[in-house]
Amino acid sequence: MLKDISIVLVTYNSEHIISSFLNQPQLKKNKIYIVDNASSDKTTILIENNFKSVNLIKLKKNIGFGSAINKGLKKIKTKYALIINPDTFLSNTFFKDLEKAIKKYSNAGMIAPTIIDNSKFKNPPQSEFLISNTNIQPKHDQKTNFVHGACFLIDPSLFKNREIFDKNIFLFFEDNDLSEQVLKKNLDLIILGNCFVYHQGEKSSKKTSKIVSLRNFHYGWSHCYFTKKYNSNIYSYLFIFYLLLINLKRFLFASVVFNKNRSLPSYNRCKGIIAFTIGKKSKDLRDNI
Repeated sequence: MLKDISIVLVTYNSEHIISSFLNQPQLKKNKIYIVDNASSDKTTILIENNFKSVNLIKLKKNIGFGSAINKGLKKIKTKYALIINPDTFLSNTFFKDLEKAIKKYSNAGMIAPTIIDNSKFKNPPQSEFLISNTNIQPKHDQKTNFVHGACFLIDPSLFKNREIFDKNIFLFFEDNDLSEQVLKKNLDLIILGNCFVYHQGEKSSKKTSKIVSLRNFHYGWSHCYFTKKYNSNIYSYLFIFYLLLINLKRFLFASVVFNKNRSLPSYNRCKGIIAFTIGKKSKDLRDNI
């Protein structure tokens, strides 16, 4: 069954995390495809020098998370793709649990593990994470309306040209949109209760002021796009106006108390919301920070 699963991930200035990810013993039997979004650090050099078996696709410009994944999916030969972030660590029984789920849930459009995030640990584990599952309480599998984009299994052939993600979204809300699209196909979204992934959260790229600005700009833009795509115009415009007011309030308050760590995200979310409102396209604004 492992031969039916390829691993696809996106890197962007991920030199600090990519080796830890690729050195996980659980990944040794799968084909791995990495799409690099024009990293300016040593990410691709590290991969090329130390992980010869990895299929590396180097892009000349940053096209966003979803579009990069779409490019990777066009290269794989297997039935299934495991979409995963490079700041994740897998449980030792991860693929065994996944294989059981594939056989069990014939109507599943997406299958995902339980995501364990930083808040669950005082000291985040390294690549040895969950070699035993003793610290995690197993739960029952469940159907859901949303699957987190940090890690999930999907059959790309369910989508035209194997493009599972909306190319209009540069960053954020791709997983919300994909979940909606899978549900529209009358397929199930399954969260596995005894299959775990530790997700460090926003560690895929180094956290610089530019990255913080980019993330929050596109979070604001994509939130608006997703809202308008699935709701009426009246509701969408009212909700977008509400988003703008909330983030403007946060920005002004943080500015008054000279808290740059809070003012910068809110400011850039406002910029993203305004950019969407005046008709700017997300993919054309990747450097507009």
